[in-house]
Amino acid sequence: QYVMDEYRDGLLLFDLMDKEIWTKAKTDTLGLTNYFQENIKNYQWKKRYNVNIFSSTDKSIIAKAKKFLEKGKSIDFIKEKLNNEGKINIMVKSGIFEEDYDILPQYSNLSKGISNVASKDQYHFVVEVLEIKDSEAKKLTECTGKAVNDYQQYLEANWVNELKKEFQIAVNSDVFENVKKQLKK
Repeated sequence: QYVMDEYRDGLLLFDLMDKEIWTKAKTDTLGLTNYFQENIKNYQWKKRYNVNIFSSTDKSIIAKAKKFLEKGKSIDFIKEKLNNEGKINIMVKSGIFEEDYDILPQYSNLSKGISNVASKDQYHFVVEVLEIKDSEAKKLTECTGKAVNDYQQYLEANWVNELKKEFQIAVNSDVFENVKKQLKK
């Protein structure tokens, strides 16, 4: 009987949480947008760089890559010239990365263009900076998952506070202590 009651109560609680919090956070686009705008400080990009990061375990290969970059050669050209005989001597990561990504913190004053060679662990790097983007607020579409999760937590906290205002909770200390003693046995 107790197990059945607990199971029924669990299903009711799940259904209520789904209706009041989880589904609401996903479908209430106006509420989510307002929550996002009120908490925009929590959704900020750091300074970002649009870069090509060249890496190799061989410092001379990175030096060659840097020379090719300074001559305006493409990534494909550099890979073709430096990766030969089935051996990969150089790898490239391209994209927009925040300032604390991978090797980027090694450069104290990264500017547009070709960086100096930097080393980290057993790898050597050269970075081609195509564009620098200052820190700014994210768009809701760029962080929807995090915003929905935060909105769910906000809705749950408000719901629990409303329940606490509406219902009084009292703990019978004698019964509680008695239950604790029985559990210790």
